[in-house]
Order: sequence, then structure tokens, then C-alpha cells
Amino acid sequence: MRNLIINRVKYIVETVNSNKYQADVPFKTGLNIIYGPNSVGKSSLITGIIYCLGGEKSLGIFQNKQNPFKPEFYDKIENEKVKSSYVLLEISNGIEVFTLARSILGKTDVVGLKETTIEKFNTVSEIKYLIANGEGVFSDDGLQTFIFNFLGWDIVNLPTYDGSLSKLYFENLLPLFFVEQRAGWSQIQARQIMRYGIRDVKKVVFEYLLGLDRFDSHIKEIERKEVQEKLLKSKRELLEKEENILVVVNGKIVKDSIFVERPDYGRASIHDMINILEKIYEEGQIELNTLTNSNEKSGEQEGNLRSNLKTTSHQVRKSIEKINALLQEISSYESYIDRININKQKNKQLKKIEGLAPELNISSCPVCENPLPANDEGSCKLCHQELKRKISTPDENLEFLEDEKSSFEKILESKRLELRKIRHKHEELKSKEKSITENLDHQINTYVGPQLDRLRKKISELDYIFNDINVLKRQSEKWKKLELIRDSIARLEEQDKTLKTIINSYNQSSDDNKILSSIVNYFRENVKTLRLLKGKDSLVNQIKIDENDFYTPYLDEYDLYNISSSSDNVRVIISYYLCMLQTSIKLEAMDKIRFPNLLILDEPKQQNLDDKDLISFIETLEKLPQGSAQVILTTFSEQKRNKKVFESFIRLEMKDEFDFLLKKVN
Repeated sequence: MRNLIINRVKYIVETVNSNKYQADVPFKTGLNIIYGPNSVGKSSLITGIIYCLGGEKSLGIFQNKQNPFKPEFYDKIENEKVKSSYVLLEISNGIEVFTLARSILGKTDVVGLKETTIEKFNTVSEIKYLIANGEGVFSDDGLQTFIFNFLGWDIVNLPTYDGSLSKLYFENLLPLFFVEQRAGWSQIQARQIMRYGIRDVKKVVFEYLLGLDRFDSHIKEIERKEVQEKLLKSKRELLEKEENILVVVNGKIVKDSIFVERPDYGRASIHDMINILEKIYEEGQIELNTLTNSNEKSGEQEGNLRSNLKTTSHQVRKSIEKINALLQEISSYESYIDRININKQKNKQLKKIEGLAPELNISSCPVCENPLPANDEGSCKLCHQELKRKISTPDENLEFLEDEKSSFEKILESKRLELRKIRHKHEELKSKEKSITENLDHQINTYVGPQLDRLRKKISELDYIFNDINVLKRQSEKWKKLELIRDSIARLEEQDKTLKTIINSYNQSSDDNKILSSIVNYFRENVKTLRLLKGKDSLVNQIKIDENDFYTPYLDEYDLYNISSSSDNVRVIISYYLCMLQTSIKLEAMDKIRFPNLLILDEPKQQNLDDKDLISFIETLEKLPQGSAQVILTTFSEQKRNKKVFESFIRLEMKDEFDFLLKKVN
């Protein structure tokens, strides 16, 4: 039931003058060739298949306003404005037959569906409409849900780089059995969709389609990476907050508790120190009340002076706190600007390294360890893989850092100005405090004597103790709240430990060994057939296919894609896609394999593939068991003798450069 069989494709285009144009192509199992010179519409036929299946992102289309078709399908054909245009696709899984219909012009975000053939599409039952793109593609009325159910595929959620989950979409799986004409032949899975942010997507789609038991273990590895990232972030956050609390209370951590030290009271845990200070404060209040009662006769003037002194002394202490806070804030801004300068230097170095990257074969950014910045087409400059989003260039980073530095320098300047003002105010308050103190001392010495001096000192002492108690209580509360982070860290550590145990318990299963061995053996046979390493059988036998390179073929000591000629790359790619199909057919009894036994290869000859190699490829396909798979190939040869080799497989022939896919219907 996993087979995806293309039975028929039909285009219907009508102009404002009621002229109609059609293309109607039937397909069979086995090899199907769409034959004709360049620019007559071979690829447009492939586009219709992919478009009806909702896979236009694999054609390089990412915005709804973009259209994957040529203008004659939706704009003008033979100088007449197109009024309506749609494509019908008849598919089968070996048991069921469905026809999909999708508009090329107008409402393109839905697909019509009927369980019937194209011939009967307009005569039986009502059309069911499925959501083809945007939200809802995996709902009950979603096209992706239909396709996965139709092929008997499991709908799975996979971890993403931002810590969320994403469905594995059909367009993520297409690049393993569809090679698009333009960018598709540059590398294996060249048209892989990165926009969903699925971690290690090239690995997981291979493991999913080929039914590897490694798929589940790999998902656990990805989950563990996320857990470890969260764990590291939480530990950094905890350490930073703990250090801030310890600085404020002048304390140290002893057995997960804060111990503080006060010159007059010794060293104790923060809770014991709070109790000690509260007891001293209560005793001091009693003493203060006694002193106050005994000095009531000193008169109103002395009382006003005490009140004024207390207020002024409090203001002096507050101004000191503001000064210290500003100094700490200014220091933070200076440190941040220093880090910006360091980052600027790193980006300048990166800019130099980036220029050397292709020569030195550097594949990762030495600063952030991510792939190096993308080129204008959204792929990595070194490995040419398409990225989820375009990474900022060093120039962009430098511009951002310069702007950020300028902003923080302005803030820093304003804070320094504020500091000067507060210091000036502080000096005024100190002067006022001194004046009041001298006046009060005069009053004391003249009228009250040393008893009032003791009262003043006691008030100051109790005020200091009261503030210290409040500081310790606030920081103690903050310390308690850190338990939430500690609990989170404990849970993450336990989760990491569990995942590690699961991952370590995985041993490559016998089924995985069987599948991968079959793939690599078929690949080696195919590259020999396509003359990739002529006379170098020992080198062919060293080719590996495993998870170390996204399950793509490689040699330890050589660049497999650039050994002898410009067509090496396309021969490697053809051999690879063919070996997956061969393995799926050979191991048909393994229900876990989800490969759809379908290959769609759009014009490999435009990538310098020789006629001889193309014929060898076709001869290999002829050896596949009859009815076991379907291959759709677009191609052309200037040599008539070559055409005769595969003439029996031609389903549609466009004879010359004026014989277009769309034909006018009388």
C-alpha cells in the first residue's frame, strides 16, 4: 500500500476567447519517459504532478503569490488572456484510485478530491475539497493528512531548533524520490525544505522513509540536545542570580545555604543572622524608648533637631545607595560595550575567515558554530545546503553591533551625568547633616549633654540594623524563589540521564544493518554501471553510506562527487536515488519501509550526463521486477539511435522546439 503510482496527468486551460488548450498524459508502472527538446514543457508536466500533491515548496515556491508554472498556464497563451486553468492528477496506491484537481489560476489553496479516475471525475459524486497549503494541511480536511493516510505513512512530530515540535511534511519527504531540474541535481536532497526548522531533517527523513529503527533513537538524540541546551541555559541563569544575591548580602554558599558575616555579630546563616539582628533591634527599641522618655524635658527644639537629623541622615544613606547602584549599572554598561567591541573584532575576523572559507574547506562559523552565512539563494556558502533562514553576514553583524554600541554609549553618558548630579546632591546633604549635627552637638553640650548624643547614636544604629534586616529578608526570599530553577535543573538532569540511557541502549538492529547494507551494495553496483570510478573497484568498495554524512555516499579520503569529470555529481545522485528504490523493492516484505517505490527525475542530461550513462541507467531499470515500481524521466537525445533504445518507454513525445505540451483543442 506504500506505493505511489501516477496514472495520469491532465491540463485544461481556457482563454477569454473560449479557446481551449489541453495536455493529457497516461502513465504506467515501470519506466515512463517524457521526451522532447528543451523549453517545450517536459518539466511543466512534472510540475503538475508535484503541484497536485501539494509539494510546490520542492519546486522552490515559498509564497502563495508565486506560481510554479510558466505564464502560458496562468497569464497568456498565444497572446490570449487565460481565463481558467487547472490540472488533474490520477493516483493509485495499488488498491485505491483517486483523482486530485487543483486550480493554477484563482483559488489555489485547495485541492478537489474524488475516489475515481480522471475520465469519471465530472460524472460521479461530489468533490471533497482539501486544504493544500497554510494552516490546516494536517487537519481532517487537509491534503497532507490524505496523502499520509493514502500511503499508509505515520504522521509524526519532530523536534525543531526553537524547542517546539513540527509535523514531518510531505515536501520534506519528496526530495528523496523527486529530483527537480534546476537546483535538484546540485546535491542529494538539494530541495529539502528547511523552513520548518526540523533538527537534522536530512537524517530523519531518510530514516523515516527507509524504515530504520534508528529513527526512534535519533529522535531521542535530538530531544536530548534540546534538554542539554535548556539545562545549560538554566544553570547559567541560576549561577548569575546566586552571584547577585551573594554580592548584595556579602555572603557565601555553604551546603546550599547562604552564610553572611557582620563585623559586630560574627558569621551565621542568613536566617540566623536575621534572627540575631531582629533581637538586637527589639532590645535597641526598648533602650531608645527609655532614652526618649528621659529626654522629653529637653524641649521641642531638640526634638525638631533630632527629627531633622534623622531625615537628613536617611537621605544621605539613600544617596549613597543610589550612587552605588549607578556605579554598578555604569560598570554593567561598560562591560557590555566591551563585549560588543570583542564581538566586533570577532566578526571582523570572521569576515576575513569567510573569504578564506572555500579554500580552507571551513564548514562552520568559528564564532557561533552554526553553518557559515548563506548566499543570496538562501544556501550555505560552503556546503550549499538550503537553510531555514538566511544567516546574518559579518557586515550585517558589524552594522548591528555598531548601532547597539552607539545606543549603549548614549545610555552610559546619561547615567554618568545622573551620577554627577547625585554626587553633588550627596555632598549638599552631607554638608547639611554636618551642620545639623554641629547645631545639635551645640544644643546637647549647651542644654542636654551627652544623654541626647547617645539618643542620636542609638537612632542611627537602629536605622542601620533595620535596613540590614530588610536587605537580608529580601535576598532570602529571592534565594527561596531560585528553588524553582533548581527543581527545573533537577528535572532536566533526570530527563537527560533517562534519554542518555535510552540512546546508549540502542544497538544498530539487524533490520537497519540489512537495509543499509542493501543500499550501499546497490549504490556500488550502480556507480560501476554508470562508469563513475572506471577501473577503481577497490575504491568503489570503500564507499560508505551511514548517518555520519546524512546517509549520503562518501569516501574517507576522496571527494566522491569530483573525482574525474563534471558529470560525477549527477551520476552519484542517480546511483543513490536508484539504490533506495532497489532496496525498497528487494525488501518489500519489511512493512516498516515507507519508500513509495516512485522516482521522478527531471532532465538529468542537462547536467552533462552522457547518452551512454543514461542508457545504462535505463537498462538497470529494466531489470527491476515488472510492476514493482514507477520511474518518470524527462529527457532528450539528438541521436536517433539512442532514442530507439528507450522508445518503448516514451509516454509523451514533443517532436521539435515548437511542439509544446499544451495543444489547442478544436
